[in-house]
Amino acid sequence: MNWFLRLFLFSAIAVCFSPVRGADLTPEQIESLKAKLKSLKENLDNHVSTRNSGAGDAFMNAASDPRAAVDLYINCYKLVNFDREGRSESDFRAWKDDQSDRFRDPQFVESLQHQLRYLALSCDAAEVESVDKVFSSLMSYVDGLSRMEELPGPMLTQSVAGSIFAKAYYLEKLLGKNENWESVPFNIGGIYDRTILPHLRSENPSALMSAWDKRIEQQSRLAMLVEQKKEEQLRGMDRDQARRARNAQNNQRGVLGTLDSDDFANRTLPLLKWGKLKDMFYHVDQVNGAKAMLDFVEANLTTELGEDLYSDFANVISSATKEDDNTSGEVEGASN
Repeated sequence: MNWFLRLFLFSAIAVCFSPVRGADLTPEQIESLKAKLKSLKENLDNHVSTRNSGAGDAFMNAASDPRAAVDLYINCYKLVNFDREGRSESDFRAWKDDQSDRFRDPQFVESLQHQLRYLALSCDAAEVESVDKVFSSLMSYVDGLSRMEELPGPMLTQSVAGSIFAKAYYLEKLLGKNENWESVPFNIGGIYDRTILPHLRSENPSALMSAWDKRIEQQSRLAMLVEQKKEEQLRGMDRDQARRARNAQNNQRGVLGTLDSDDFANRTLPLLKWGKLKDMFYHVDQVNGAKAMLDFVEANLTTELGEDLYSDFANVISSATKEDDNTSGEVEGASN
Protein backbone atom coordinates (compact mmCIF):
# COMPACT_ATOMS: atom_id res chain seq x y z
CA MET A 1 0.00 0.00 0.00
CA ASN A 2 1.56 3.27 -1.10
CA TRP A 3 1.94 6.23 1.21
CA PHE A 4 -0.88 8.19 -0.45
CA LEU A 5 -3.42 5.41 0.14
CA ARG A 6 -2.29 5.01 3.75
CA LEU A 7 -2.74 8.73 4.33
CA PHE A 8 -6.21 8.63 2.78
CA LEU A 9 -7.33 5.69 4.95
CA PHE A 10 -5.95 7.29 8.12
CA SER A 11 -7.76 10.56 7.39
CA ALA A 12 -11.03 8.72 6.71
CA ILE A 13 -10.79 6.78 9.99
CA ALA A 14 -10.01 9.97 11.93
CA VAL A 15 -13.06 11.67 10.49
CA CYS A 16 -15.29 8.71 11.35
CA PHE A 17 -14.20 8.56 14.98
CA SER A 18 -13.83 12.27 15.74
CA PRO A 19 -16.45 13.59 18.23
CA VAL A 20 -19.24 15.66 16.77
CA ARG A 21 -19.97 18.84 18.76
CA GLY A 22 -23.65 19.63 19.18
CA ALA A 23 -25.21 23.04 19.10
CA ASP A 24 -24.38 25.52 21.89
CA LEU A 25 -27.06 26.78 24.23
CA THR A 26 -28.68 29.96 23.03
CA PRO A 27 -28.87 32.97 25.38
CA GLU A 28 -32.62 32.36 25.68
CA GLN A 29 -32.06 28.72 26.71
CA ILE A 30 -29.47 29.76 29.29
CA GLU A 31 -31.88 32.28 30.81
CA SER A 32 -34.61 29.63 30.86
CA LEU A 33 -32.33 27.19 32.71
CA LYS A 34 -31.35 29.91 35.20
CA ALA A 35 -35.02 30.58 35.91
CA LYS A 36 -35.65 26.87 36.47
CA LEU A 37 -32.60 26.66 38.78
CA LYS A 38 -33.95 29.59 40.77
CA SER A 39 -37.29 27.86 41.13
CA LEU A 40 -35.60 24.63 42.20
CA LYS A 41 -33.55 26.54 44.79
CA GLU A 42 -36.70 28.15 46.20
CA ASN A 43 -38.39 24.76 46.45
CA LEU A 44 -35.30 23.28 48.09
CA ASP A 45 -35.06 26.14 50.59
CA ASN A 46 -38.73 25.76 51.49
CA HIS A 47 -38.29 22.03 51.98
CA VAL A 48 -35.20 22.48 54.17
CA SER A 49 -36.87 25.23 56.20
CA THR A 50 -39.94 23.05 56.77
CA ARG A 51 -37.73 20.12 57.78
CA ASN A 52 -35.72 22.29 60.18
CA SER A 53 -38.86 23.77 61.74
CA GLY A 54 -40.32 20.31 62.15
CA ALA A 55 -37.16 19.12 63.84
CA GLY A 56 -37.17 22.11 66.19
CA ASP A 57 -40.78 21.41 67.16
CA ALA A 58 -39.98 17.73 67.81
CA PHE A 59 -37.00 18.70 69.99
CA MET A 60 -38.95 21.23 72.04
CA ASN A 61 -41.90 18.87 72.58
CA ALA A 62 -39.61 16.05 73.72
CA ALA A 63 -37.63 18.38 76.00
CA SER A 64 -40.68 19.02 78.17
CA ASP A 65 -41.07 15.38 79.25
CA PRO A 66 -38.30 13.03 80.50
CA ARG A 67 -39.87 9.92 78.96
CA ALA A 68 -40.44 11.62 75.62
CA ALA A 69 -36.83 12.88 75.61
CA VAL A 70 -35.46 9.38 76.17
CA ASP A 71 -37.81 7.89 73.56
CA LEU A 72 -36.68 10.42 70.94
CA TYR A 73 -33.03 9.69 71.78
CA ILE A 74 -33.60 5.94 71.36
CA ASN A 75 -35.45 6.40 68.06
CA CYS A 76 -32.76 8.70 66.64
CA TYR A 77 -29.96 6.41 67.79
CA LYS A 78 -31.69 3.44 66.16
CA LEU A 79 -32.19 5.34 62.90
CA VAL A 80 -28.56 6.50 62.66
CA ASN A 81 -26.66 3.51 64.03
CA PHE A 82 -28.89 0.58 63.13
CA ASP A 83 -31.41 1.31 60.36
CA ARG A 84 -29.06 3.30 58.14
CA GLU A 85 -26.26 0.83 58.77
CA GLY A 86 -28.43 -2.16 57.93
CA ARG A 87 -27.95 -3.75 61.36
CA SER A 88 -30.47 -6.24 62.69
CA GLU A 89 -33.38 -5.61 65.04
CA SER A 90 -31.89 -8.10 67.51
CA ASP A 91 -28.68 -6.00 67.67
CA PHE A 92 -30.77 -2.93 68.43
CA ARG A 93 -32.69 -4.69 71.21
CA ALA A 94 -29.44 -5.91 72.74
CA TRP A 95 -28.07 -2.34 72.71
CA LYS A 96 -31.28 -0.95 74.21
CA ASP A 97 -31.28 -3.53 77.02
CA ASP A 98 -27.65 -2.76 77.76
CA GLN A 99 -28.46 0.98 78.07
CA SER A 100 -31.47 0.57 80.38
CA ASP A 101 -29.69 1.82 83.52
CA ARG A 102 -28.38 4.84 81.66
CA PHE A 103 -31.86 5.77 80.49
CA ARG A 104 -32.96 5.96 84.14
CA ASP A 105 -29.94 7.99 85.28
CA PRO A 106 -31.08 11.48 86.45
CA GLN A 107 -27.88 13.08 85.12
CA PHE A 108 -28.41 11.60 81.66
CA VAL A 109 -32.10 12.55 81.51
CA GLU A 110 -31.59 16.13 82.76
CA SER A 111 -28.72 16.70 80.31
CA LEU A 112 -30.79 15.21 77.50
CA GLN A 113 -33.69 17.59 78.13
CA HIS A 114 -31.39 20.63 78.18
CA GLN A 115 -29.69 19.46 74.99
CA LEU A 116 -33.05 19.16 73.25
CA ARG A 117 -34.10 22.64 74.39
CA TYR A 118 -30.90 24.11 73.01
CA LEU A 119 -31.25 22.16 69.77
CA ALA A 120 -34.73 23.61 69.31
CA LEU A 121 -33.39 27.12 69.93
CA SER A 122 -30.48 26.49 67.56
CA CYS A 123 -32.85 25.41 64.77
CA ASP A 124 -34.96 28.54 65.30
CA ALA A 125 -31.89 30.80 65.37
CA ALA A 126 -30.63 29.36 62.09
CA GLU A 127 -33.89 30.26 60.35
CA VAL A 128 -34.48 33.82 61.60
CA GLU A 129 -32.83 37.01 60.39
CA SER A 130 -32.69 38.70 63.80
CA VAL A 131 -31.73 37.39 67.23
CA ASP A 132 -34.75 39.30 68.56
CA LYS A 133 -36.96 36.36 67.62
CA VAL A 134 -35.16 33.95 69.97
CA PHE A 135 -33.58 36.34 72.49
CA SER A 136 -36.17 35.95 75.25
CA SER A 137 -36.17 32.16 74.92
CA LEU A 138 -32.37 32.12 74.97
CA MET A 139 -32.28 34.14 78.20
CA SER A 140 -34.75 31.72 79.78
CA TYR A 141 -32.62 28.79 78.61
CA VAL A 142 -29.38 30.01 80.22
CA ASP A 143 -31.19 30.75 83.47
CA GLY A 144 -32.65 27.24 83.51
CA LEU A 145 -29.25 25.79 82.66
CA SER A 146 -27.68 27.55 85.65
CA ARG A 147 -30.21 25.84 87.93
CA MET A 148 -29.27 22.29 86.98
CA GLU A 149 -29.26 19.78 89.82
CA GLU A 150 -26.78 17.34 88.26
CA LEU A 151 -23.43 17.76 86.53
CA PRO A 152 -23.79 17.99 82.74
CA GLY A 153 -23.32 14.84 80.72
CA PRO A 154 -21.09 14.72 77.61
CA MET A 155 -24.02 15.67 75.39
CA LEU A 156 -24.07 19.14 77.01
CA THR A 157 -20.34 19.77 76.73
CA GLN A 158 -20.12 18.92 73.02
CA SER A 159 -21.42 20.68 69.93
CA VAL A 160 -25.07 20.11 69.06
CA ALA A 161 -23.96 19.77 65.42
CA GLY A 162 -22.44 16.40 66.31
CA SER A 163 -25.39 15.15 68.35
CA ILE A 164 -27.37 12.03 67.50
CA PHE A 165 -30.40 14.27 66.89
CA ALA A 166 -28.56 16.43 64.35
CA LYS A 167 -27.41 13.30 62.52
CA ALA A 168 -30.90 11.81 62.50
CA TYR A 169 -32.48 14.98 61.06
CA TYR A 170 -29.53 15.90 58.78
CA LEU A 171 -28.87 19.14 60.67
CA GLU A 172 -25.06 18.98 61.00
CA LYS A 173 -24.43 21.61 58.33
CA LEU A 174 -27.20 23.93 59.53
CA LEU A 175 -26.09 23.83 63.17
CA GLY A 176 -22.40 24.10 62.43
CA LYS A 177 -22.36 27.20 60.22
CA ASN A 178 -23.75 29.95 62.51
CA GLU A 179 -20.74 31.94 63.69
CA ASN A 180 -22.89 34.11 65.95
CA TRP A 181 -24.31 31.15 67.85
CA GLU A 182 -22.59 29.01 70.48
CA SER A 183 -22.73 25.33 69.54
CA VAL A 184 -22.07 23.84 73.01
CA PRO A 185 -25.28 23.84 75.13
CA PHE A 186 -23.53 24.08 78.51
CA ASN A 187 -21.18 26.91 77.55
CA ILE A 188 -23.01 29.84 79.16
CA GLY A 189 -19.96 32.04 78.64
CA GLY A 190 -19.95 31.30 74.92
CA ILE A 191 -23.70 31.94 74.67
CA TYR A 192 -23.24 35.38 76.24
CA ASP A 193 -20.10 36.22 74.25
CA ARG A 194 -21.40 35.13 70.85
CA THR A 195 -25.07 36.08 70.99
CA ILE A 196 -26.47 37.84 74.06
CA LEU A 197 -23.89 40.57 74.67
CA PRO A 198 -23.21 41.46 70.99
CA HIS A 199 -26.96 41.80 70.46
CA LEU A 200 -27.38 44.09 73.47
CA ARG A 201 -24.36 46.21 72.54
CA SER A 202 -25.88 47.04 69.18
CA GLU A 203 -29.60 47.02 70.00
CA ASN A 204 -30.08 47.76 73.70
CA PRO A 205 -26.95 48.99 75.55
CA SER A 206 -29.01 50.05 78.56
CA ALA A 207 -29.63 46.36 79.34
CA LEU A 208 -25.95 45.40 79.26
CA MET A 209 -25.23 45.81 82.97
CA SER A 210 -28.24 43.72 83.94
CA ALA A 211 -27.17 41.00 81.50
CA TRP A 212 -23.66 40.98 82.95
CA ASP A 213 -25.08 40.65 86.48
CA LYS A 214 -27.18 37.69 85.38
CA ARG A 215 -24.20 36.07 83.67
CA ILE A 216 -22.00 36.44 86.75
CA GLU A 217 -24.75 35.06 88.98
CA GLN A 218 -25.43 32.12 86.66
CA GLN A 219 -21.81 31.11 86.18
CA SER A 220 -21.19 31.46 89.92
CA ARG A 221 -24.16 29.18 90.58
CA LEU A 222 -22.77 26.56 88.21
CA ALA A 223 -19.34 26.78 89.83
CA MET A 224 -20.98 26.05 93.20
CA LEU A 225 -22.81 23.05 91.68
CA VAL A 226 -19.57 21.65 90.25
CA GLU A 227 -17.79 21.99 93.60
CA GLN A 228 -20.71 20.40 95.46
CA LYS A 229 -20.77 17.40 93.11
CA LYS A 230 -17.00 17.01 93.37
CA GLU A 231 -17.26 16.76 97.16
CA GLU A 232 -20.07 14.21 96.85
CA GLN A 233 -17.89 12.07 94.58
CA LEU A 234 -15.15 11.99 97.25
CA ARG A 235 -17.40 10.77 100.06
CA GLY A 236 -16.60 7.28 101.31
CA MET A 237 -13.19 7.17 99.61
CA ASP A 238 -9.99 6.44 101.50
CA ARG A 239 -7.15 8.96 101.42
CA ASP A 240 -5.41 7.53 98.34
CA GLN A 241 -8.64 7.16 96.39
CA ALA A 242 -9.68 10.70 97.28
CA ARG A 243 -6.29 12.08 96.22
CA ARG A 244 -6.47 10.36 92.83
CA ALA A 245 -10.07 11.46 92.33
CA ARG A 246 -9.24 15.06 93.28
CA ASN A 247 -6.30 15.10 90.85
CA ALA A 248 -8.60 13.86 88.08
CA GLN A 249 -11.15 16.56 88.95
CA ASN A 250 -8.50 19.29 88.91
CA ASN A 251 -7.28 18.16 85.48
CA GLN A 252 -10.65 18.68 83.83
CA ARG A 253 -10.55 20.77 80.67
CA GLY A 254 -13.09 22.60 78.56
CA VAL A 255 -16.22 24.21 79.96
CA LEU A 256 -16.16 22.27 83.24
CA GLY A 257 -12.52 23.20 83.78
CA THR A 258 -13.41 26.90 83.88
CA LEU A 259 -15.85 26.17 86.73
CA ASP A 260 -13.23 24.66 89.01
CA SER A 261 -13.58 26.52 92.32
CA ASP A 262 -9.99 27.80 92.51
CA ASP A 263 -9.76 28.75 88.83
CA PHE A 264 -13.19 30.36 88.92
CA ALA A 265 -12.42 32.47 92.00
CA ASN A 266 -8.94 33.52 90.89
CA ARG A 267 -9.43 34.04 87.17
CA THR A 268 -12.90 33.52 85.70
CA LEU A 269 -14.89 35.65 88.16
CA PRO A 270 -12.47 38.64 88.16
CA LEU A 271 -12.38 38.59 84.35
CA LEU A 272 -16.17 38.52 84.21
CA LYS A 273 -16.32 41.57 86.44
CA TRP A 274 -13.68 43.26 84.28
CA GLY A 275 -15.66 42.50 81.13
CA LYS A 276 -18.70 44.15 82.68
CA LEU A 277 -16.70 47.30 83.46
CA LYS A 278 -15.30 47.47 79.92
CA ASP A 279 -18.81 47.31 78.49
CA MET A 280 -19.83 50.06 80.91
CA PHE A 281 -17.00 52.23 79.60
CA TYR A 282 -17.57 51.57 75.90
CA HIS A 283 -21.36 51.39 75.75
CA VAL A 284 -22.97 52.95 78.83
CA ASP A 285 -20.99 55.59 80.76
CA GLN A 286 -17.34 56.43 80.03
CA VAL A 287 -16.74 58.55 83.15
CA ASN A 288 -18.13 56.10 85.68
CA GLY A 289 -16.78 53.18 83.70
CA ALA A 290 -13.24 54.58 83.79
CA LYS A 291 -13.47 55.25 87.53
CA ALA A 292 -14.76 51.75 88.23
CA MET A 293 -12.03 50.21 86.06
CA LEU A 294 -9.34 52.20 87.85
CA ASP A 295 -10.64 51.07 91.24
CA PHE A 296 -10.74 47.48 90.06
CA VAL A 297 -7.17 47.56 88.74
CA GLU A 298 -5.93 49.06 92.01
CA ALA A 299 -7.77 46.41 94.06
CA ASN A 300 -6.35 43.55 91.96
CA LEU A 301 -2.91 44.92 91.14
CA THR A 302 -1.03 42.34 93.25
CA THR A 303 -3.05 39.33 92.06
CA GLU A 304 -2.04 37.00 89.23
CA LEU A 305 -4.19 39.11 86.88
CA GLY A 306 -2.73 42.45 87.96
CA GLU A 307 -0.32 42.90 85.05
CA ASP A 308 -2.91 41.93 82.43
CA LEU A 309 -5.56 44.21 83.94
CA TYR A 310 -3.17 47.16 84.06
CA SER A 311 -2.13 46.68 80.40
CA ASP A 312 -5.71 46.32 79.25
CA PHE A 313 -6.80 49.44 81.14
CA ALA A 314 -3.89 51.42 79.70
CA ASN A 315 -4.90 50.36 76.18
CA VAL A 316 -8.52 51.33 76.83
CA ILE A 317 -7.54 54.83 77.96
CA SER A 318 -5.04 55.17 75.11
CA SER A 319 -7.68 54.30 72.52
CA ALA A 320 -10.11 56.74 74.14
CA THR A 321 -7.47 59.49 73.94
CA LYS A 322 -6.90 58.84 70.23
CA GLU A 323 -10.63 58.94 69.53
CA ASP A 324 -10.88 62.23 71.38
CA ASP A 325 -7.96 63.69 69.39
CA ASN A 326 -9.56 62.59 66.12
CA THR A 327 -12.89 64.11 67.11
CA SER A 328 -11.20 67.40 68.03
CA GLY A 329 -9.39 67.47 64.69
CA GLU A 330 -12.63 66.91 62.80
CA VAL A 331 -14.31 69.77 64.69
CA GLU A 332 -11.40 72.14 64.03
CA GLY A 333 -11.35 71.18 60.35
CA ALA A 334 -15.06 71.84 60.05
CA SER A 335 -14.74 75.26 61.73
CA ASN A 336 -11.97 76.27 59.33
